[in-house]
Amino acid sequence: MLIKKRNRNKPFYRQFLKLRDNIQNRKKVIYFYKEKWQRFVLTYLKKLKQYKKFKPKDQNCYLASKYTNKWSSYKRRYKRTLMDYKRLNLLYGGLAKKLVKVLIKKTLRKNSRRVNSIFLKLFESRLDVVLYRAKFSQSIKTARQLILHGKIFVNGKLIRIKSYKLKTGDLISVEHTNFKLIKSNKKKCFIWPVPPKHLTINFRTCQIAFGTFDYTNISFNFFSHLNLEKILMNYYQY
Repeated sequence: MLIKKRNRNKPFYRQFLKLRDNIQNRKKVIYFYKEKWQRFVLTYLKKLKQYKKFKPKDQNCYLASKYTNKWSSYKRRYKRTLMDYKRLNLLYGGLAKKLVKVLIKKTLRKNSRRVNSIFLKLFESRLDVVLYRAKFSQSIKTARQLILHGKIFVNGKLIRIKSYKLKTGDLISVEHTNFKLIKSNKKKCFIWPVPPKHLTINFRTCQIAFGTFDYTNISFNFFSHLNLEKILMNYYQY
């Protein structure tokens, strides 16, 4: 009997099609030739041509809705907030709703004007996200595999917790047997987005020094706006 090969990537990449955005900056999307992907691929290729004119999306700015009249429907607003939450979830490799709600409560307890930046810093200080930002892995999923298989050390200690929160001054190192893998991942990754300033990276020794967020602009890591105001207010109620 002939066994058909199942394409496991179909339901995963279909989420990008529904959101109309390549939120994880996957290169594989370019090679999809079906009719339903043509418009999506063309818009994504236009973004890739604008490397020199790269304009990051600031997550602290307030966006007014296009439909400001009283006839704006509740379904449309709910759909937008749901799509924004899915973008955030896909951007950080699929997180549980319970974990996101805990992080939302932590940010709203702090009385600050820049609640959005505080909320994003909790994600950007995770160990798996830092490995992805430093170009040590092609995706957050592969970064988690390195952590779970015991290939990552923080300050000389082996850590197998993917959600490990890093502090200023922490030194991340990789096992010497995986140096070739990390250097190959660096070549395969896109140029943009550039690694953030709070990470000092040494690709020869495969080490990362985690600094402070004081002199960094987190918005350089995002291609699209997430509307974090709606996510923080709506998902805090449930």
